[in-house]
Amino acid sequence: MADPIAISINPDWVNEKTRPACKYSPVIVDKKQSPGAITSMQQALRKRVITCQTMAAQKNTSWFSFLRAGPSHEPHLRPSNVPVIVISGGSAKKLALDLSMGYSLAWHPMNLRNEPLYLLVHKLDFNNYAQAMAGLMAQYRNMHLIGWTGTDMTGFGAARAAALAFADSLPYRPQRILLMDQDVVQTEASRHTNPEVHRQLVKKHTHGKLPIVGLGVGYPTRVPVPKPFSDVGAPSPKDFNSPAQQFVSIQAPFRQRMNSRAHAQETNNDGIYPSYMVAGGEDMLMGLQLGLNNKDDNEALLPAKIQKKALQGPPDNSNEYWNGARVETLRRLYEAEKNTLLLFDNEEVTLSGLMEIFHAKGWISKHPSDESYNVSACVIERIILRLYKLGSFPADIDSTIFNR
Repeated sequence: MADPIAISINPDWVNEKTRPACKYSPVIVDKKQSPGAITSMQQALRKRVITCQTMAAQKNTSWFSFLRAGPSHEPHLRPSNVPVIVISGGSAKKLALDLSMGYSLAWHPMNLRNEPLYLLVHKLDFNNYAQAMAGLMAQYRNMHLIGWTGTDMTGFGAARAAALAFADSLPYRPQRILLMDQDVVQTEASRHTNPEVHRQLVKKHTHGKLPIVGLGVGYPTRVPVPKPFSDVGAPSPKDFNSPAQQFVSIQAPFRQRMNSRAHAQETNNDGIYPSYMVAGGEDMLMGLQLGLNNKDDNEALLPAKIQKKALQGPPDNSNEYWNGARVETLRRLYEAEKNTLLLFDNEEVTLSGLMEIFHAKGWISKHPSDESYNVSACVIERIILRLYKLGSFPADIDSTIFNR
């Protein structure tokens, strides 16, 4: 019999000053759950996966498709090349301005020593980016623009799975890629061309047998751009209780997940990222499934700080992906998940009822709304993460969303 899932509010999320650092964690899911609540958590996971599989399906199959701008014939590239894939969205004009004004972004073509650069955006953003980046792509021949689509499926996990699917499709079969967020800046301690950083990176991949390595500890807040070769300081020991995120190195094979180090063996042919984690939980679940965290210390992180900047400049004329397709994904998930039964403040309440409480308390501005759909998705992802930590993931689940 299914019981309500015990949760409580995250006070740091309620506090507007501390919310940016925990924006994906509106609730805390209790560590102790009844057997019936575990069943409810498993049902929530299955419903999330099935709903995402439905959104990704097209003509009885699920697959990514890609658009491309930039050089298409690259016979000089070899498996030893390490392409850089940058996930972006809604920032074409800001990035074009930043790239033309200086070299502070870690993925600026001038910082890559002629390694190929692929700027990955959703197909709904593709034309905006193609127009804004045309001059830069003509100037930097190692720069490419890639548009991805997964039918009606969007989200953070889907975008990362798209990056791995694209890497897997490259004809020169690279054995490793660098994947990073659009606003990561170059620092000496995390610079991938730094010989010492490269040595540590290769050691973790080879001796540690890690499929993913973070080039440092990622932080949620953006900071002023450090001066070239300046010392930005080392992470504190507690900071290593963090997923590999923002700027990572990933080894081939890109579409298979090697999770023999962890205790759950569910099928996922999308790669190391769970595509169904749409609202920010993909990095954390990936780390758990790969068994990277050991006593609050993520062994896949190099001892550096990853720094991110606030992008400046004019907004894009439209943002169909973020304001349209992404919201529709969240809305469809909400409709599927709104009756999930929860125990909040010792009262049974559905996920929909929880959003009404959040609205009444002023924690969200409106329900239903784009905001409440996103917060609802975050609540379900906190439940999924706790389910994994409890060692109760169903062993028979096929969580593949796209590569079906």
